[in-house]
Amino acid sequence: MSKLTRSVWAEVSLDSIAHNVRQFRQWIGPKCELMAVVKANGYGHGALETAYTMIANGTNWLAVALPEEAVRLRRGGIHAPILVLGAVGADELDVCVAADLVVTVFEPHMARLLSRAAVAQDKTAKVHIKVDTGMGRLGLLPGDFASLVELVQGLPGLEIQGVFTHFAQAEQPDLTYTKWQWERFQAVQSDLKSRGISIPFLHAANTAATLFFPESHLDLVRVGLGIYGMYPDQRRTLHLEPALSLKTKVAFVKRVPAGSAVSYGSTYVTWKETSLAVLPIGYADGLSRGLSNKGQVLIRETFCPIVGNVTMDHTLVDVGDLPVQIGDEVVLLGSQGAHTIHAHSWADLLGTINYEITCMLSSRIERVYQ
Repeated sequence: MSKLTRSVWAEVSLDSIAHNVRQFRQWIGPKCELMAVVKANGYGHGALETAYTMIANGTNWLAVALPEEAVRLRRGGIHAPILVLGAVGADELDVCVAADLVVTVFEPHMARLLSRAAVAQDKTAKVHIKVDTGMGRLGLLPGDFASLVELVQGLPGLEIQGVFTHFAQAEQPDLTYTKWQWERFQAVQSDLKSRGISIPFLHAANTAATLFFPESHLDLVRVGLGIYGMYPDQRRTLHLEPALSLKTKVAFVKRVPAGSAVSYGSTYVTWKETSLAVLPIGYADGLSRGLSNKGQVLIRETFCPIVGNVTMDHTLVDVGDLPVQIGDEVVLLGSQGAHTIHAHSWADLLGTINYEITCMLSSRIERVYQ
């Protein structure tokens, strides 16, 4: 049976991924290692496919949120060290040990369970211990941290490979809070040193801190959105290339008179005779319903507005008097001619962040790698 090919796809430029990795590699210098964050299917770009390119161009580590994400990478032939950033359940620890994953530890009970799993498999599990310096999420507070490190040091089958924290506001031009977190993390480092505890990898910097707070680079940096060519804000410290374009084709075109209501709820009514193009993409694909009567697409190198409510499988655009035909290519994210629609343009309309946009793109959309 021949393969069905849907006329909605995302093009992912591996050349752009490679370029972005090299930009960060040059920025951080040879003494700092680069950890690429490929959680959430590589921020919607495809974790396995992009990971190979990242590693080939200078990435030392990968990071995921869930053990299952890491296991998929291992099954795909990825041998690089992988840090699981999120909380790991007791029933997932055996898999983590078997797949040689690096586990984030932030409380004693989990450490003891991981120790048992490692001993049972006659292996040594590497761990990174997380300290909460002000994110308020996973991690022990600095005052409780050293005791956990000493506990883990005494457990069989465990090796402390790293200690890290996470910045909450590093994308803000005002770094006051970030510097406060940094000072707390430095105090943790000093405490460990005073106890004679040496940790191979200390890390704190996410993409924003890597770009805007270089003193926090330490032994490695964790770069997520930047590797995919997205910026934390409007500052352009490095030249990054967006790696993903979202495209479809016109499914139907019809001429309608003035006063025609469009889509569910009739939230848009044509004010003159015009042509409507039907696109075979909707909110089930990740085209947010919040873009109804707000977003725009590119057809024949022209910006055309989304009109009416975005539906589960279809979206309507007003193409006016353009000679649009069934099968014409439509760009929802990316470039067509001299014009570009960025993920941050959608994000601004939706009141969110650019990398939520790419993460929203569903598995119904085929990723095409170039």
